[in-house]
Amino acid sequence: MASISTLDRTDSVAGAGRVKKSIRAHAAEVIDALQNQQSNLDALLRKHSVHLNPNDKKLLQSICYGICREWFHLEAIESQLLDKPLKARDQILSAIVRCGIFELGWMGSKEHAVVSEYVDVTVTEGRPWARGLVNAVLRQFIRKKSELKMERHSAQTLWNHPQWLIDAIQQSWPDHWERVLVENNVHPPMTLRVNRQKLDRDAYIETLTTQGIEAASGSAPDSVRLAKPVPVQSLEGFAEGFVSVQDESSQWASIILNPQDHERILDACAAPGGKTCHLLEMSDSQVIALDVSEQRLSRIKENLVRLGLRAELIAADASHTESWWDQHAFDAVLLDLPCSATGVIRRHPDVRLMRSETSLRSLIGMQTMILDATWDTLKIGGRLLVTTCSILPQENQHQIRKFLERHADARLTTIDGIPGLDTLYGTQHLPTHAGGDGFFYALLVKSEPTNNGVSA
Repeated sequence: MASISTLDRTDSVAGAGRVKKSIRAHAAEVIDALQNQQSNLDALLRKHSVHLNPNDKKLLQSICYGICREWFHLEAIESQLLDKPLKARDQILSAIVRCGIFELGWMGSKEHAVVSEYVDVTVTEGRPWARGLVNAVLRQFIRKKSELKMERHSAQTLWNHPQWLIDAIQQSWPDHWERVLVENNVHPPMTLRVNRQKLDRDAYIETLTTQGIEAASGSAPDSVRLAKPVPVQSLEGFAEGFVSVQDESSQWASIILNPQDHERILDACAAPGGKTCHLLEMSDSQVIALDVSEQRLSRIKENLVRLGLRAELIAADASHTESWWDQHAFDAVLLDLPCSATGVIRRHPDVRLMRSETSLRSLIGMQTMILDATWDTLKIGGRLLVTTCSILPQENQHQIRKFLERHADARLTTIDGIPGLDTLYGTQHLPTHAGGDGFFYALLVKSEPTNNGVSA
């Protein structure tokens, strides 16, 4: 069988008898794991990229991200090409077929090489009997490619979202749902945050322009939009802490909270730390960054070191305050709640596969516990900014409305001067083509309760 040298890599350098695994075998295994919801896409790509060079990592990412964006269309095409459904134990063959179809139909790869390599992957994955099947299916797709790509007979295949999510977005945003679904299927923009302690935004844009990088001011005060993504390490001043990568919708969180010098601020659910660092760039404050994952806290530490900033890092569950809170109330809390991530599907296309109506209900319950717990850590007169990267009202304005019903000492504050839609219980930003991701913001202030429990 023919193969491409750049696509062949040993799966491990240890052991002389180890079988070589091509990039396409890695891709099939990633897609198979996603089909079985074993892990998320980013974690799977990290696992399968350990021994790959940068070019191979990029190719693996392109295949897997692209398949997730075309998931339901590819599923329908595969169903048409197979005479009968594959057995549950042979679902790896489904992943192989989808990878092959995507490369042939969307990446413009050489047909002979693609077919040959994916036929070989059947052997790598212990299904040598399926060589003929994969060969026949992929060659049939080549013959019918134009016809099959044009056919989209259901809402799922048209929009490449699960039906429950299409219905939810349409019901939630009847005037905007089509644009949202389109934005979820495109490549996201790359946005930077300029460190205001070290340089001016306009000066940095001028620096990028002299290097041939097209850039413009974003909506947030420190944001810079790049016309095309670039390797982050190639950015002027990145290693020195002059600039960071952060979506502009996420940047607005720190702007809204408006940290002041000498304040004690909690950044709850803080990883990967963009907001933590932005708060410290904006003020000489004491920031405690809390996250349930010690591993994710290490990413915050890396960013703090690069930017020359300091924060206290705590690994704990925000809802279990007895395990981490020292009983000293915070002046301000930035609470980025765990959510469905339906506002960042263009960055994490596997969200449409990993989320369900059942998991959404579980997330809402978790949000409620974290909201109530962190509210207790806030001083009277202090402010709590609640954010999510969701566009679903159940996690956003409905959650805030119910919170206000439970807490008579909470007052919702109007947020002025930011892009988004007023929901009566916060501001919702929907994903925009050149701008920010889908994001929700609600700013609450704690007031002094009276003797009967009603706030003054």
